[in-house]
Amino acid sequence: MPMKPKLWLLFLGLFQLGFAQVVTVKPEMFPEDDKPFYKKFELSSPLRVNQYAGEVNPYTGENEPWFLLDGLSARAGIGTHYDKWVGVGINVGIDWKANKGLIVAPVFGSLRLSPKVGEDLRITSEIGYGRSLSLTGDKLSGNFQKISLGLEDDDSGLGLYIELCQYGFSKVTPERIGSFSIGLYYIMF
Repeated sequence: MPMKPKLWLLFLGLFQLGFAQVVTVKPEMFPEDDKPFYKKFELSSPLRVNQYAGEVNPYTGENEPWFLLDGLSARAGIGTHYDKWVGVGINVGIDWKANKGLIVAPVFGSLRLSPKVGEDLRITSEIGYGRSLSLTGDKLSGNFQKISLGLEDDDSGLGLYIELCQYGFSKVTPERIGSFSIGLYYIMF
């Protein structure tokens, strides 16, 4: 009788030693992003304040809107990013300001921050600085500055944004020409 428990202990001890193993997993401190570059396309419309806002239009009988569309802007850019959170890029575009009779070509660098605020939603902010050149024949140029704030769908890359920009020159009046825009963009990672 005393031999049987000793045999069982020996058998269990050998069985435990036979299946023991040690696995070490090294955590990857800096995961490699297979696509560290992005391409971005923007389409927006500058807005201007309607001087007849709130009044009733005598022809249609409707109230006048607060803002009117004032042109069109199209821009494209490329850049590099870290985990879709921080990005640096270069951009070119064509901006048309209808009420000023102006077509401008901005060329600028940008810094983009886009932290995740939901499972598939990012809030984006972007600042840009560069040069703007008038293409309407009046030989105007100046420093281009912009700041934008928007929301982006993380899966599709589509976003909606508002933007303030200044072209750094004036056409007739002493104040610099700028715009307030609302637009859409598509970013590909």
